[in-house]
Amino acid sequence: MRPPLKTPLFLLVAALALPAGAQIKTNAGAGADAAASGQVGSSFNSGGVTPIGLSGGGAIAPLSLNGTLSPALAAPSVSLNQGLAPSALVSVPRVAASASEKPVPKAAAAASPPSTPPNKGPSASAPGAPPAGPPFFASALAKLGVPSALTSRLTAFLATRHPGDQDKVYHGLGHSHEVADLTARIVGGQQLPAEKKILLILSAALHDVDPERAENTPARVSATLGHLDTDDEARALLGDFGNRYGFTAAQVKALIMATDFSMDPADMKVLQAAAAAAAVKAFPAEPAWALDWGKNLAFADQSATYVGSLAAARKRVSGLALEIRGKGAGPSDEVILAGSFKFLSLLKQNPRFALLPAEQAANFDGVLAYFSARQTPESWAAASAPVPARAPPAAPDLDAARRYINGIMGGLRAPSERETDSLLGDWLDENSIPRSSPRAAAVRQALAPGKAANESEVASKLSPKLRRHAALLIRIAAEHKVTVPFVESVMAKRGLLKYIDYVPDENLENQVDMALENDALERAVAKYPDNAQGDLLRGVASAMGAKGGKSVEEIARDGVFLYADFSGTKFLRGYASRDPDIQSHTIAFYVTRKDGQWRIDGYRQKANGVASDQSYIDSLKSWLRSDGIPASDLK
Repeated sequence: MRPPLKTPLFLLVAALALPAGAQIKTNAGAGADAAASGQVGSSFNSGGVTPIGLSGGGAIAPLSLNGTLSPALAAPSVSLNQGLAPSALVSVPRVAASASEKPVPKAAAAASPPSTPPNKGPSASAPGAPPAGPPFFASALAKLGVPSALTSRLTAFLATRHPGDQDKVYHGLGHSHEVADLTARIVGGQQLPAEKKILLILSAALHDVDPERAENTPARVSATLGHLDTDDEARALLGDFGNRYGFTAAQVKALIMATDFSMDPADMKVLQAAAAAAAVKAFPAEPAWALDWGKNLAFADQSATYVGSLAAARKRVSGLALEIRGKGAGPSDEVILAGSFKFLSLLKQNPRFALLPAEQAANFDGVLAYFSARQTPESWAAASAPVPARAPPAAPDLDAARRYINGIMGGLRAPSERETDSLLGDWLDENSIPRSSPRAAAVRQALAPGKAANESEVASKLSPKLRRHAALLIRIAAEHKVTVPFVESVMAKRGLLKYIDYVPDENLENQVDMALENDALERAVAKYPDNAQGDLLRGVASAMGAKGGKSVEEIARDGVFLYADFSGTKFLRGYASRDPDIQSHTIAFYVTRKDGQWRIDGYRQKANGVASDQSYIDSLKSWLRSDGIPASDLK
C-alpha cells in the first residue's frame, strides 16, 4: 500500500491499486546488501528480505492443527545479557493462565521498558493517534487468559518502538494497535485454539516494530525481524509468551514475513519464497495453516486503517503521504488520497473481506463510499471533502449473509469468491429471498463482486425480459455445459420466452431445465433413422420429456419404462411409458439418459420369463444396433 520513497508520480497511484493484502516496496532492488544493513522491508515496503534467525537448529514444538501441543521440551532461562536465540524458544505445554494470574519471570520483570518513550505523541484522542484507554487487543488477550502483567509489558513495549510524530504518520503506534485490534476481532469469530489466537494477535502487534528507523518514515520488515532477534526486551517478551502458550519466536516472525510485499514481481517472488520457507520451517506440522493465516494477517494489515472512523482513515492516509515524501519532494496528500479508492476497491473484492466482523465491514463500506466520491486531487480540497459524522449503513442483509458464510466455513480459511457465491445462494434460498431480487443483487455485489460483475456483463446481452434472471441462467448454463446465449435460444425456440412474465420465479429454474432437457432429447433422436429402431427411441425420448403421470414419483422420475415382448430372447416389439404398474409384457426395462448415452436396465419380468435380465438387455441393444442406432449411443 505504500509506494517507494523515490517513485515516479505515475507509479504512486498505480501502487495504491495493488491486490488486497499487498504492500509497496521501499528501496526496491536493494538486494542482499540492503537486507544486511537493515534498509529494507516493511509490511508496506521491503527489499530482498532474508529470514533473520529462522535457521537455528534448536528443537521446535509448534502447535498442531487441533491446538494440542508437542511434547514438552525444557525451556532455557532468560537473561538480560544473553537473550534467547529464536531456535531456543521452544514450546512448553501449559494451561492458559487466567487474567488474575501474574507469574512474571524475574528476567521479564527486569526487562521493563524505559519510563520515557523516545517520541512524544499527540493526545490519544486525535483521529489518527492510538485511542484513549487500553487497546481492544489487550482486552481480547485478557479474555484468552493472558495475565495482565504480560499484556502490559507488550503494550509498553510497543509504545517505545515508533519514532516520529504519532499524529502525522501512517506507520505509528496507532497503526500497530489497529492491526492487532482487527486481528483480535477476526480470530474472535474463528474456531481456533486460544494459543493460536494469542500467537496471531501477538504477531499482528509486533509486525511493524522498527525503532531504529528515521522519524516519520515507514517501518521495515527486515529491521523488525532484526529487532526481535537482537533486542533483550523483545526476546524476553517473545520467550515469555512462547513458553506460556506453546509457540516460538520463529513462528511469530514467519507470520510477520507474510505481510511483506514488493511491486516488483521478481522481488515479490523472492519474498513469497522466503515467507513460505519460513512457514515450513517454523510450522513443520502445519505449514498450510501458517501460510493461510499469514495471508489473513496481511489482509488485516492492509484493511485495519479503513474499518474505523472516516476521520481516522483520512488522517492515516495523509500520514502515508508524509512518509512517502520523507524530507524531500513527493506526492501531495491530495494525490495519495485520490488514489486510495482503487486500493480500497481491491480490498473489498478480496475473498478475505468475508473475515471482517459485521461492524468493521460496515465501517469499511462507509469509508469506501467516502473515497469513491473523491477520486481526483482537486476533490480533496478541505472545503470540498468534509468528513461525515458517521459512515453510511451497510446493506440490510449483509451481516446475516456474512455470519452464515463464516459459520459454514468454520474459520478454517477464507472462502474463495466461487465458494462465497455458492454459499450465498444457499443463504438466499434458506431465507426465501429470490435469487433474482434486488435484495440478492445487493448482497452479491458486496460479497462476490467479481461474480456480480460477470453477471452484469452477461445480463447486458440478454433479452430485456431475461436480464433480471442472469444469475440463474449463468448457473443453469454451467450445469448443462452450454452457453447462456444457447440457453436463451432454447427458451425462445420452445416458447418459454413468450410466457416468461407468467412463470413464477420459484418455478423458472425447473421450466428452463425441462426446456434444455427436451431440446437435448429431440436433437439426439432427430439423427436416428426413420425405422422401427429410431421410432422406439423417439418414443422413449417423448416419454422422458413429458413430465406427467398418476403420482409425484412418476412426474419426478428421470427415466421411463420400456415395455418389451420377446420370443425366447428375440426382441419382438416395445413402447415407452412413465407408468410402472403395467404387468402384461415379457419385461419392463428402465431407460435413462446421461452424457449423451442411453442406459438400459432390467426392472421387472413376468413370472414366465425364460432368460436373465442381462440376456434381454443384450438382445434389445443388438436389435437397436442392427438398423441404424450407433453403438456409442448405448451405454
